[in-house]
Parts: sequence; C-alpha cells; structure tokens
Amino acid sequence: MIARVVTLLLGIAIAATSVWEPRDVALHDVVVGLAIAAASLVAMAVRGVNWVITALALWMFFSGMVYPVVPHIYIGLIGGTLVFVFSPVSSSDRTFWPFGRTAPAKT
Repeated sequence: MIARVVTLLLGIAIAATSVWEPRDVALHDVVVGLAIAAASLVAMAVRGVNWVITALALWMFFSGMVYPVVPHIYIGLIGGTLVFVFSPVSSSDRTFWPFGRTAPAKT
C-alpha cells in the first residue's frame, strides 16, 4: 500500500509542477498526473490497476518526444521513472508501512 501512496503523491507532484510549462504541455501533465493519482487511489481497492499506472508512467517517460519542452522532458524522465519503479509493487505489500503490522501482508 505504501507504493500506492507514493504513486499518488508523485501523480499530484507531476500535476503541480506543470506551472513552469507552456499551456498545452501543462494541460498534458495535469491530466496525466491526476490520472496517475486517481489510478493510485483505485489501485488501493482493485487488483490489477497498478498496470494502468505502469502504462501511464511509460507514457509520461516517452512523452518528451511528443512535447520537446525542456521542463516537461525533465519532469517526464524523473516523474515517469519514479512512478514506473513503484507501479509494479503489489498493493498488499506492507513491508515499509509504518502503521499496523510490521510484516508483509499475506497474498
């Protein structure tokens, strides 16, 4: 579940950092960032939605080829990579969760 919280925060951060970009690129980053955040919330309850987050992370990473604007390229590379790293982690994994049980959840 900690991976979903991290991807939720990353999605919000991607949407928030769009203020430094031109209007059409900023709209793209807001939509993709909020889609990542929304998918993270849904993935907390529904199995398999983390692969939607993976697809959005890949799109964010490679969207620098569609929108070759310098702030967007850095946001896409860094944000897309971080979301991609956390996206395949199972939502039931509580290895680093600070509340409740300290052992990983049973699958």
